Amino acid sequence: MSAFFRPMWSFDVQKTEKWLSRQAEKGYHFHHLHRFTRSFSFQKEEPKSLTYRIGYDKFQTSSLSRSLVDDGWEKISQSGKWYVLVNERNQSDIKTTTSREAIMKRNNYWMYFFSAILLYLACMALLNITIFASAFFSNVPVERVESPYWIITYIGFGVGIVFLIFLIYSVLKIRKSNKELSIENQLVWKSDVQPVKEEMKRRKFGWMYSPDKLENWLEKMESEGYQLYRVNKLGTTFYFLKGEPRLVKYCADYQSLSRNSYFEVHRQAGWQAVFRSTGALQKWTIWSKEYNPGEEQPQMYSDKTHQLKHAKRVASSYTMLFLPLTLMYLFIFSINIGYMFTTDSWSLTEFNSFMFLLLIFVFGSFIGRSWMYYYRLKRA
Repeated sequence: MSAFFRPMWSFDVQKTEKWLSRQAEKGYHFHHLHRFTRSFSFQKEEPKSLTYRIGYDKFQTSSLSRSLVDDGWEKISQSGKWYVLVNERNQSDIKTTTSREAIMKRNNYWMYFFSAILLYLACMALLNITIFASAFFSNVPVERVESPYWIITYIGFGVGIVFLIFLIYSVLKIRKSNKELSIENQLVWKSDVQPVKEEMKRRKFGWMYSPDKLENWLEKMESEGYQLYRVNKLGTTFYFLKGEPRLVKYCADYQSLSRNSYFEVHRQAGWQAVFRSTGALQKWTIWSKEYNPGEEQPQMYSDKTHQLKHAKRVASSYTMLFLPLTLMYLFIFSINIGYMFTTDSWSLTEFNSFMFLLLIFVFGSFIGRSWMYYYRLKRA
């Protein structure tokens, strides 16, 4: 039994997985993960070509799902929330995989933490530079005193520099790793789309207030041979490739709290997440599932009661978000209107009134469109 120390392996799990596969080809088969000591234990066996998958899930169970087991995956190590799967099949023959969402979320927490420390250190450095510059340019006498403890200062300065390099490296490493994991998630669902030269880009603003219309539009585009392969991070720009017409069912799903199991369950049912919002106020996921002619159109939620509850939750959420703003701007607009009739200076007041009226219309339309979505489903 031998062990290898890798202190920052969790910041780039893809690189760690490839490293485990290379070790297996050399005859060192991974045996156990030690998350506290940041080390991996190996056993010397016959060289093999193995595929490893590292997962992170705080709600994980001791057994794998049936789809993963049927595809050849086996859990060989579990340490806290981390676990490692292995598959002896050729990588091209593997059809299923685990979710990366939890790892990306964990990486983001660490990146925000390290970034906050960097921001604090930058502020402290700026403060010290400001004090030094003020003293220097104001001709304040500065006395340098020799001390036998300068070695401690130099050591502390060196440790600080190393710590600063570690923080910067970690932030850059996590950003790059999360970007690659995000690309991997996109490649999983779009692997069946054959790239062609013709590309089309369409923008859809405010679709989350009428998600059923977005679903119908995407399905119509697929039936005309425009295959969706990417959505930008804001969820407003949709990229299509011209190919063969397909039958694809889309579902825009809103979840106020999305656990990792939520994504895993739908993926195992054959749905693919083509877009997932990253904002804190909106938790939208656009799912797609291809089906063959003659087959029944797949439904993510077949129960109409659940669909109505979902639509009502969407309408209620946007009402609570935009109604206070609409009422506030309506109140300010009424004050401006009263002011316009009591003063001769109308130019600035007219402009402000127009802007407030525009905001009232925009936010009010968001509320109205979301409730129209609910009533459309109710009448269907």
